[in-house]
Amino acid sequence: MICLETVAFELKGKFAFFKKPDVNSKIYFTYSHIHKIALLGLLGSILGYGGYTQQYEAIREAGTNKDNQYPEFYQCLKHLNVAIVPHGDCGYFAKKIQSFNNSVGYASREEGGNLIVREQWLENPHWTIYLFKNNEMDTTVFENLKRAIIHRQSVYVPYLGKNDHMAVIDNPRVCESTLIRDVHEINSLYYEIPGIIFDDFADPPENSSFYYFEEMMPWKLDPKLNYYKFRTVCLTNKFIESIPRKSVFYKTEGKTLALL
Repeated sequence: MICLETVAFELKGKFAFFKKPDVNSKIYFTYSHIHKIALLGLLGSILGYGGYTQQYEAIREAGTNKDNQYPEFYQCLKHLNVAIVPHGDCGYFAKKIQSFNNSVGYASREEGGNLIVREQWLENPHWTIYLFKNNEMDTTVFENLKRAIIHRQSVYVPYLGKNDHMAVIDNPRVCESTLIRDVHEINSLYYEIPGIIFDDFADPPENSSFYYFEEMMPWKLDPKLNYYKFRTVCLTNKFIESIPRKSVFYKTEGKTLALL
């Protein structure tokens, strides 16, 4: 039996905004859940790692090299495995359009220099986050991250996609995860699994109905240009009839978790 020490905490906030790169001229849309790169950025802020601005400054000063290939937070944390368990209604959080004015003179060429910005925000998001150390990840980095989370320490203020939306980190804890092979349900977000077969004749969970969510979401950065690479992320409460044996899952706190 393979067991892993796992760091867990509750991540929530009043609002969240994880901007999609595909926008129209009227509104900026958000992903339905925090994606892995945004989560790594939040964890990087806890440890005081630099982001894209610091990466650009390093490239300008020293030219492109392996040390500034990625933003510092991603360079240090990209091998971290995570599991994300949403606590929304049927896998979703309410979304609402927020409108506000940007009245700095350079914001708009319209008369008066006033730009009306419309953004789609998640309302009252709440996820349980699990962190797993990968063999490729620096042990010191993981231990520093674990210590900071457990002792509620942070170099910078963590936020949910935008610095208007402060993140609340509750109930930090260390738990144990066990590798499992017999999987009948998945309680976390997971990357689309070719060959998975759901039991279409099973009764839905008590006081609930079946749901299935999927969305193309960022899962890593391109090494040359640092743009997002995407995969289909899913969430469902359907019962599983069969699943490819190569799939890896862990049982943690009574939940079946897929690693992202």
